[in-house]
Order: sequence, then structure tokens, then C-alpha cells
Amino acid sequence: MADASQLTQLFQNLIANAIKFRKPEGCPEISVSATRNDDQWVVSLRDNGIGLDMAHSQRIFDIFKRLHTRTAYPGTGIGLAVCKKIVERHGGSIWVESEVGAGTTFFFTLPDHVPAETER
Repeated sequence: MADASQLTQLFQNLIANAIKFRKPEGCPEISVSATRNDDQWVVSLRDNGIGLDMAHSQRIFDIFKRLHTRTAYPGTGIGLAVCKKIVERHGGSIWVESEVGAGTTFFFTLPDHVPAETER
């Protein structure tokens, strides 16, 4: 169980980033998968985009922390911060694995049981 509107926003933000940060010379390819690991689900969203330097792997989840100028890539710099807040509100964690030029994979966990503060 989870807040459907928040999970919708989570996936919308991650998929929008995969499309936005695609390689200019090709079509975006996005793969979503989930595996069960003990008492939680591990969800991954992989793309074939421009990737990012892992030195920035934590910074990208901070509000208004952008890696690119607004002229290069539009946006406000809040999307991944919102993703982190949603995942943590549901009792999970979010992280990224990436390589410049080789795409990015976002991972997040969701427990089988929703924390009480998320229930409506």
C-alpha cells in the first residue's frame, strides 16, 4: 500500500528526467523493473541518456541543486528532491548509479508495509 498520487509523481519525475537528459543523437530508452528483496521492493529505472558524474550522486537530490544551466536543460531543480521526499515518506531510500555518456539508473526501495504517517 502506498499513496498513489505520490508514486505517480515519483515515476513522472524520474521518467521526465530520463527523457530530458537523453543523448541528442538518439531515442531515449527507459526500462523500469522491480524485484522483491526480503520485506521490501527494489525498483529501478534505467535510461540510456547522458549520464552523470557520480561525484554529484548525492547533490542531485538536494532542492534547487542543478548540474546543468537552465539554458542547457530547463527545469527548477526540485524534481529529484521531491522524489527523495516521497520515497523517504514511504519508508524507503533512493540512490543513483551512473556513468557520464553511458546512462543512469535510479533505484528506490519501498517496504511491503507503509509507515503509519503515510496511511490515510
